[in-house]
Amino acid sequence: MFIWMSLYFALDCTRLTRRGMGNGRHLAEALRWSTEVEVGAAEVLAAGLGMAGPMLVAASRGEFALGMAASLGALAASGVGAGASARFQARALAIAIVPVALAALAAAAIAGHGGYTHALVVALALIASIAGGYSRPYALATMRFVMFLVIIGNVADRIPERAQLLALLAAGAAWTAVLTLLFGALVRRSRRRDPRRPRAPTGAPVSAQPAARRLARWKAVLAQPSGWQYTLRLAACLAIAQALRSLWPDHHLYWLAFTVVILTPRQVEALPIMTTQRALGTALGVLAASLFLVYKPPVWGMIACVGVLAGVRPLLKARNYLAYSAVMAPLILLLLDGSDPIRPGLLADRLAATLAGAGLVIAANAVARGFAARPGPR
Repeated sequence: MFIWMSLYFALDCTRLTRRGMGNGRHLAEALRWSTEVEVGAAEVLAAGLGMAGPMLVAASRGEFALGMAASLGALAASGVGAGASARFQARALAIAIVPVALAALAAAAIAGHGGYTHALVVALALIASIAGGYSRPYALATMRFVMFLVIIGNVADRIPERAQLLALLAAGAAWTAVLTLLFGALVRRSRRRDPRRPRAPTGAPVSAQPAARRLARWKAVLAQPSGWQYTLRLAACLAIAQALRSLWPDHHLYWLAFTVVILTPRQVEALPIMTTQRALGTALGVLAASLFLVYKPPVWGMIACVGVLAGVRPLLKARNYLAYSAVMAPLILLLLDGSDPIRPGLLADRLAATLAGAGLVIAANAVARGFAARPGPR
């Protein structure tokens, strides 16, 4: 039944994709390669070594599964550039880590209670989505919170000792943060020696609006029905995903919830470019990772694969979001499923969850557009 529902959603996705392509312009834009943002070797090395390091240490001690959890913490701190100063770089690291730390605490607190846990995840996502409307930085932070809440919640089900889980996540994040600061210092030192090299940003972008004005704008947005469209779409899709996970617990459908979180856009569009990039990239990444796991790679092969994927992730994020999604999906899957025995039907489950998640998001967007198009009272 779940497979048939996924196929139905896939057909709906295909129909909307054909409608939105516009003689191939949509797909061409989704495949466009950007070179506007510079990504240095230091950022790539810090991200790759940051995630591979904990796995290597854990594997040498015969505790590979614990190394996976630590690498998930490393993921929270990876991808931060060198910056113009250590202070700027440390601030960027804090902005990246704080939402994940809150998600880890929340996931550890609510895990292990079955359907109540699933309901609490939806409730926390709903609250976070409302808070994200305050400003763009808040929107990015709250989306990051919800994404890691879903991921870490799945890890918490496998590591019963919550303190151990939080310690592993913190250790992985700290290790990557130290590497990032170290490589950043080396990059800044080389730039001082060679003034012809391009300079890093001198500070974080500052909003032109004061806090009081942003708060007033946020309240005004929430006073209108349109101000709740993202919250309702995300909560509805996530609730359905969690319900399906409860109905079919043997299919490990946490990936359905993850797909919903990363695909749901804040603004409703017929078929936004980023949704296409995320959906296609995630499907390709899930397929590649599932086939890789089916062949049961050795531990060293798993570590090398995670290190390479983590290293190229910052580069691809700046170049093409479809390629970035195609790397991010297998990276998460390897961290979550790489230490578990591969059971029959894993590939079908992952692809079905990806298609169903994309279909839920597209259906929710269509409903939201329908309500927005309805004429108001005269």
